This record gives sequence, C-alpha cells and structure tokens, in this order.
Amino acid sequence: MEITIEEFSQLLDNKYIIIEAFREHSKASEKYIDVTFVQIDGYTWKGSIPYFYRRTGLFIETANDLVDYLNEIYPQFTKAEIEKFHAQEKKRWDDEMSGKKTTKEFFENLLDFDWKSVKYDLPSNPNWARRIQDIKEFGYTLATDTRRIVKDKYETDTHILLVPLPKGGVTGYEVMSPVFKAKAISVMESINVYEYSKANKHGLLPDHKFPEIRWDEETRAENPEEMPNNEIKEKFQLVDNQRNQQKREVCRKCFQTGKRGKLYGVNFYYEGNENWDLEIPKIGKEAEKGCVGCGWYDIQKWRESLNELIEKGK
Repeated sequence: MEITIEEFSQLLDNKYIIIEAFREHSKASEKYIDVTFVQIDGYTWKGSIPYFYRRTGLFIETANDLVDYLNEIYPQFTKAEIEKFHAQEKKRWDDEMSGKKTTKEFFENLLDFDWKSVKYDLPSNPNWARRIQDIKEFGYTLATDTRRIVKDKYETDTHILLVPLPKGGVTGYEVMSPVFKAKAISVMESINVYEYSKANKHGLLPDHKFPEIRWDEETRAENPEEMPNNEIKEKFQLVDNQRNQQKREVCRKCFQTGKRGKLYGVNFYYEGNENWDLEIPKIGKEAEKGCVGCGWYDIQKWRESLNELIEKGK
C-alpha cells in the first residue's frame, strides 16, 4: 500500500481515528496499522489493527478499502463494547476451555487489551508461540510487534496484543475446529480441486463454495464435527492458501462490480453468464443462486460441464 500516513489521514477524514504508523510482521505475513480510536465521550483505545491477516481471511490491499474497514470497526472500541467483549470471552474460557489450562493462562493475561512482552509479561513457557497460535486458531485477533520497547526498560522484545474484535473478525470469517478441518480434507480425499490432483493435506483448506463476502447473520453457521459427508462435499471444496486468497479477491470484485469471475481466464459458465443476475439479492442465502455457474463457486462441476460441452462439440 503505497501511501504516507499524512495522505492516508486525509483520505480517512475522521478526527476520531488517529493514524500513527503502518507496520508489517513479515514472518507471519501480517500487516498492521497503528491507531488511536477516540470515542465521543473521551474514551480512547490505542493499539494495532491488522488489515492483512490470514487467520481471519482479511486481505485489504487498497487505501480506500482500509478507510472503509477502520470506519466499520470503530464502534467496536467504545468502553461499553470492550467491557462486553471482556465479560463474554472470560466466561467462554471459564465455561468451555477448562481443559486448556496452559493456553487459558496466556489468554487471561492478554485480556486487559494491553501490549504484553513475551519475556517479561506472558507466562514463562518455552513453547509460547504455540500458545499464541492456539488463541489465533480459536478465532481471536492478535497483533504482534517484534521490536517494541519494554515498559520501564531499555530494551526491546516481542509483544502481543489482544484486539477486542469479534471472534473471527468483523468480516464474518467462519472458524473451523482442527477436527472438522481434518475430517473435511479426508472426506474430499485430499484433492486440490484447482490443480485437480492429490496434495499434502497440511497445505489444503476447506473452502466455502459460497463466499463469505455474501453472507449475512442468518447465513453464517457452525461447522459441527459430526456434519454428514455429503453436506461437507456440498458446501466445501479443497484448495491451497494461494487459491483461497485468489478466490476471495475474485468474489470481492464480483460483489463490487457485478462481473463474475473467469476461472483460468475462460469465459464459460455452466449457468448464466459473466453478469451477476440483478434479480438475485447481493447478500444472504438467496445470493448463493447468483454464484451457481461460476467456475470459482464449484470448480469440479465447472470442469465437468466444460468437458461435457467439448465432447458434444466433437
């Protein structure tokens, strides 16, 4: 994102959001914007907001999209919302995470939403990175600063910050349990549908055919570990992370422009054409009808339909 802080602040044009810096955590492929949110009642929250964050499927690449995102999440940082987040997530860990004692200690340490030095503030643990990764995998948003100055000391250390955003982020990302993910990969026989070949299961992701950008609150659902095999095959397809990100971008452009994606650049749709049917809602369960026929929606069905058309033309 080639833009200065001054230029971005002018573009944002919101005196209640103070921009301080852009940062990147290259090892984790995460990007942040350091901000201070000032509420009308004077309450402030200061921290880092991820805008390129694989764990919640957040990949913001333009300044305008980042402006929209900051304005969207700003209401989450009032004193009342943060206290609500604290209460409900503490209860969640007390009720549901009793078997994860070590990780629970890390989470509770982070639950005051202040930067924590790995060396001086977090519980002493040689495998602290695994505990942080666990918390991310549970759907929480964490920011990392690898060169932050330790409070009251003349040294730097890696610091971790729990950002009080809804589990899975505000983008509606659906968190899958490791057990469900493994089951889905097994049910679909570790076939990377984009490459049409068997792949290493550790490099595969169960991808929702119906893209999250078109979900609403009623569309979003849990993925129970006992989900029937036929339902898994109906809802998901397997791709690697690169294609998952590519599909997200294709679906985002479709949502914004009304032009459906072209798989492999081929102008073929097994239903409809490149234009989104204006009779179909843009979001909600009914919106899925507008995705049917696009290669990115169901890659295998698109492939089979195209092959059938080729056979008929011989």
